[in-house]
Amino acid sequence: MTKHGEPIRFILEVALLHTGDECLIWPFGKNSHGYGKVWIDGKKAIASRYICELVNGPPPTTEHQAGHSCGKGHLGCISPIHLKWKTPAENQADRLEHGTHSRGERNGRVKITEPEAREILALKGVVPPSKLAERFCVAIPTIGNIHSGHTWAWLSEEATA
Repeated sequence: MTKHGEPIRFILEVALLHTGDECLIWPFGKNSHGYGKVWIDGKKAIASRYICELVNGPPPTTEHQAGHSCGKGHLGCISPIHLKWKTPAENQADRLEHGTHSRGERNGRVKITEPEAREILALKGVVPPSKLAERFCVAIPTIGNIHSGHTWAWLSEEATA
């Protein structure tokens, strides 16, 4: 069991003094996404976000997130030199660069493979959505979402690039 005040002591005496290039991993409790948890002024907070604020000042907007240049926030990295304020779009772009995204087949709820999604896009306007849905064993709205770019959007962007 973690002693009262130990996580804050760790932040102040270890994390904020960490200057190495390697990740510093949060040694205490983590949330279901792997990010360190800490209590600040009686409220639960994400350790990396708290450290980002201590190092970089308050976020520029309420939308900004603590982005990890190492791509290992989900593993509990709290290294101050890895943390910068990022917009959600910038943070998502980093996730794509680091390979930590959950789009396409990496999404746990995906019903089709990327080659199938490419085939569905290629058959848009050629085969009716109802027939595509039947062929790929998905609902018609799934086909519509692929055709409209709501899902698998980057495939449509690649086709027009």
